[in-house]
Amino acid sequence: MDPFTTKRLQDQLGVATEVRERCGVGSVSFGVLHHGETIFTGSVGYRDIPKEKAPDTSTLYTLCSISKSFIAAAVGILVDRGKCSWNDPIGCYLPEFKPKGDVRVATKATFNDFLRHSGGLANPVVTLLGPEGKVLVPQEDFINVLNDTPTGNERFGLYHNRTWEYSNVSHGLVALVIERLSGKRYADFISEEILKPLGMNDTVVYKSRLSPDANIAHSYVRLSNGEWYKQPDHEWTNELNTPVLAMVGIRSSVKDLLTWCAATLDAQWGDISRPLPALSGITTNPLKEINSILNKSYWTRPHNDDLQNLSHFYLSWYKCVMPSSMVHWGSWNQSLADNGNKDQEYINSHIMGRESPKRTLYKITGIGFCGSGSVILLPETMSAIVVLGSGLNLGDPSDFIASVMMQALFDLKKRIDIIPMVSHECEMRRNDFLTLISDWKKNRDATVAECPVQEYIGHYTGLGITLTIRERTPNGPLQLIFNGREDIMQNLEHYNKDMYSYQPTDRDNWLRAGWLDWDYFMVGILHFRRDPNGRVNGVTWIWERGCDAALFNKGYT
Repeated sequence: MDPFTTKRLQDQLGVATEVRERCGVGSVSFGVLHHGETIFTGSVGYRDIPKEKAPDTSTLYTLCSISKSFIAAAVGILVDRGKCSWNDPIGCYLPEFKPKGDVRVATKATFNDFLRHSGGLANPVVTLLGPEGKVLVPQEDFINVLNDTPTGNERFGLYHNRTWEYSNVSHGLVALVIERLSGKRYADFISEEILKPLGMNDTVVYKSRLSPDANIAHSYVRLSNGEWYKQPDHEWTNELNTPVLAMVGIRSSVKDLLTWCAATLDAQWGDISRPLPALSGITTNPLKEINSILNKSYWTRPHNDDLQNLSHFYLSWYKCVMPSSMVHWGSWNQSLADNGNKDQEYINSHIMGRESPKRTLYKITGIGFCGSGSVILLPETMSAIVVLGSGLNLGDPSDFIASVMMQALFDLKKRIDIIPMVSHECEMRRNDFLTLISDWKKNRDATVAECPVQEYIGHYTGLGITLTIRERTPNGPLQLIFNGREDIMQNLEHYNKDMYSYQPTDRDNWLRAGWLDWDYFMVGILHFRRDPNGRVNGVTWIWERGCDAALFNKGYT
């Protein structure tokens, strides 16, 4: 290996340290594969801050949506065995899937559609994953969530009229079909068919592997007073809840994900007579149909930059041609790519490699309150970059560090200084919360007379779950229970006429309980509805910015 390349990568350790510090998270680990072999690994921060335990290449991080790449790989194995076809309507394998909004989502949408997020299902993730990392829906009830998830012609019409909408529940649906087709629990299939053959011994799909002394990167975030806070351990890694495990819950290490990348590269672009050095000792690569996953069925992703190099979303992965702002797409760095910023001048000024040759990049990202991750494939040089972080606070350290490593690996020109971008992003994330709370306060009217609280008490069902409203004390304030989870009971405060809020209004409290998906002021507000006689008969909940309010009907006994 060129010693200059290695030195350029090593020189980024100081930058990685500063990125982690500014983003306010506990630890970040990373590794680089080049010409099929691991040439660099490193870590910054602590996986256990009080004990000052440093992470290493085997430290476990929650993959969040990087977990979805295993779903696509599992389907590829089943297609190779003749169990199904990519273009099969998924409902034919799961007849209990009967979406109430548009039955064509079950009868027409295929594996390809769901794995590229164009199957027609919305994304009510807050009905599945509650605060403090709690899982609100057991696997046996997930089908109710699927059938209640909003659909409609605006999401699923004729092919050319369909829209692209990121959907976690779609991938949970596919994972259930994998179980049906394989006759095995999803965790067992992934373990036996992928992890064991590839020697990915660090990767965890079973709850029992998470012992107190395990090498885990705990999620830490730095609060406004400078103190580090350990967030609650989430429940996402559990073989008994396949949808959640499959879409966000797998845990893995930099070492194992470099193997994962090498196996993916080798299956698509490798030479059968010369396995990649990173796969030494592995007798058979279990991955199949990788060309179908990475190159066939796609959805075009338009973007804001001035270069307009191609960018497509394939099956759990997306592909872009560098130079492009889309190297940042899917991260929590919302001032870059098209993640929420429309300042084209700013985006254009931060594109890496404008003066370097074009190269193709495949990427899958993961973000959650407990961490972030970036996995990048660069097939022209059989390279990969893996970055995993614990906690999510001010910006996405994994995306920034992956960019730094890519710039160093290929000595991209014109060089971009990442630190001003980090400073800008951190300030934007602070301002985002200030805007959220400003909107919350602006729309509140506590002077409206509060009705007797007994009028609201009851159980309200919708989106596959039940919201329970009860009194904290007789004639006292109201409380909210998400789907029977007493351990995350929320106190409600009067917000407006027939409206009550549980939205955290302090950013430190928002961080402490992992409220990342409650990033729009209406997500934390319940609006009670009345029948023509004035009786409360339901509650509406806007569970995501831009969505239609979901109606939860009140049950009567």
